[in-house]
Amino acid sequence: MFSERVLKFEESPIRKLVPYAETTRRRGIKIYHLNIGQPDLKTPGVFFKSIQRKRPDVVYYSHSAGIRELREAFASYYQRRQNASVEPENVLVTNGGSEAILFSFTVVADPGDEILVLEPFYANYRAFARIAGVKLVPVVRRMEDNFSIPNNLDNFVSDRTKAIVLSNPCNPTGVVYGEKDLHYLLDFVERNDLFMIVDEVYSEIVFRGNFVSAMTLENDRVIVVDSVSKKFSACGARVGCLITKNERVLKHAMKLAQGRLSPPLLEQIGSVALLNLDDDFFETVRETYRERVEIIIDKLEEHGLKKFTRPSGAFYVTVELPVENAEEFAKWMLTDFNLNGETTMVAPLKGFYITPGLGKREIRIACVLEKKSLSRAMDVLMEGLNTWLKKFSSARRCLS
Repeated sequence: MFSERVLKFEESPIRKLVPYAETTRRRGIKIYHLNIGQPDLKTPGVFFKSIQRKRPDVVYYSHSAGIRELREAFASYYQRRQNASVEPENVLVTNGGSEAILFSFTVVADPGDEILVLEPFYANYRAFARIAGVKLVPVVRRMEDNFSIPNNLDNFVSDRTKAIVLSNPCNPTGVVYGEKDLHYLLDFVERNDLFMIVDEVYSEIVFRGNFVSAMTLENDRVIVVDSVSKKFSACGARVGCLITKNERVLKHAMKLAQGRLSPPLLEQIGSVALLNLDDDFFETVRETYRERVEIIIDKLEEHGLKKFTRPSGAFYVTVELPVENAEEFAKWMLTDFNLNGETTMVAPLKGFYITPGLGKREIRIACVLEKKSLSRAMDVLMEGLNTWLKKFSSARRCLS
């Protein structure tokens, strides 16, 4: 009755605990949401002012590639902020970065083809691959190696491999890949006749090291995905883009864009103003998330946990918990635990892996609460962990 494609779909690991959270909320329990990358910072007012000032009398279909002003704004942003020679003709506006990923997968690979993915990875890549009929092949990175790119990528290539996809800065690990890493990846894709798809939606949220856009490589094997969602706290605008110097990729992606007609008009108008914000705005955003990451790290250390990432970018901290099953623990925090009427919701990391057994003990914490609430949330989470360890002898471990 139903397609094999949809039957093989899995629930989002970021959202699969939502039904438990809804039940918990109905019981009057306050939940600190650390599970989803929804920034709490206010969307800059220029977004709304631009829509008010330029709103048309009719909300019409825009060009399938996006309004010219927005393509120009993305190009100008990359020239100004990322030191990359991007032209409006290199930009296709999409319904969020998600559609740009889906378009990229669909353009470069046939059903049954393979795309390498640096693991752990943004969990929804798996959903996009399912829709496109593409098989994701995981390239394992490990916390003890700081989630660095392994030097044996060629071992993962088959005659059906078409591309490699990664996020930089990385969701969920917070690793920022520099110029040396990008050139290593470019050499790899050129040697194996592949495409390199780089998701740069967190590019402005870097607080250690220097971010380098893959567009600076000036190579037509590179496809960059971007979005206004994270850096401008405008997730609901659903405005992203696919950028490449490869005219054939853009031509074929345009067929898909025409099939879905156009991106949302009003949000495109507002996004033009976002992309023209100056460095003062981005400095505030970076400092805000840097401080929040430090709060989480301090709390983890205070409670004796040792296995966690120290991110250089994005706004997530990956933690290995001393439990057998982090997903069961995260669910238990919602169904069975509260501290004075408060509990937390985190994202189990198992769904950010394909390799069996990996990520089972790990969670991702999103730094999307103001500092006082974030500190309190971590205290609640750690108290819940201590209670779990005392309650379930099979999971009890020494934190030292």
